[in-house]
Amino acid sequence: MIYFSVCTRQDKQPKSLDKLVKYCNSDEALRIQVAYDAKSIYEGHKENIELFKRMPLEANDIIVLCHDDLEILSKPEDLVENLRVARKPNVGFVGLAGSCYLPRDGGWWNARNTGDARGFVFQGSNHETMTPNYFGKSGQVVVLDGCFMAITYGNLQKIGLEQPEYLETGWDFYDIHLTYKAHLDGFSNYVVPIIAMHESPGMMRDGWFAAKEKFQRHHASTIHHAKLPTDKTHGLP
Repeated sequence: MIYFSVCTRQDKQPKSLDKLVKYCNSDEALRIQVAYDAKSIYEGHKENIELFKRMPLEANDIIVLCHDDLEILSKPEDLVENLRVARKPNVGFVGLAGSCYLPRDGGWWNARNTGDARGFVFQGSNHETMTPNYFGKSGQVVVLDGCFMAITYGNLQKIGLEQPEYLETGWDFYDIHLTYKAHLDGFSNYVVPIIAMHESPGMMRDGWFAAKEKFQRHHASTIHHAKLPTDKTHGLP
């Protein structure tokens, strides 16, 4: 089973959320739970997972930590097929886009400048005006973008879903924290070819820059040396 966990605000929900709910309800292999007005993205996802556990939730089930402004364009059967990568041995998170290292400015997408980014996503608010944003071929990465991150429940339990003490904000840089922790813990993260449209234009808030500084200070001894050989990590396990 594949469980989508989404965090949103009661008074400010993007139109993509209704489409995502309908998408998940259209296939018997998918389930979705939405947390409203959580104190942090960590708490929101943990709240959703507690509800999933009543179904019951098994170690090999897949948890998708997903933004509320994402519309999945891939057919459900293609989504399910691509997410099977998460069940392969030693795989951590799989997602739509990421990079083989984290640039010094903290923006994983800027690894595209050196040919070390991966993934593809449409950006926009509707199908007529959305624009394609290509980062690179599918394959292994160090970090993933938080718009869509999938992992087995068993591996998520090993990595943990607690807000780290060094990050004061509960909404920024959580994706880099979680996927980099998976990388440090010995898991392999991957970008897989799932097609989606992301409403967000990708503007960074002040909290993102503050969290980036704290993340880089905390991981100063490892982050600038953590780089995968891009030409040798194309493809999926």
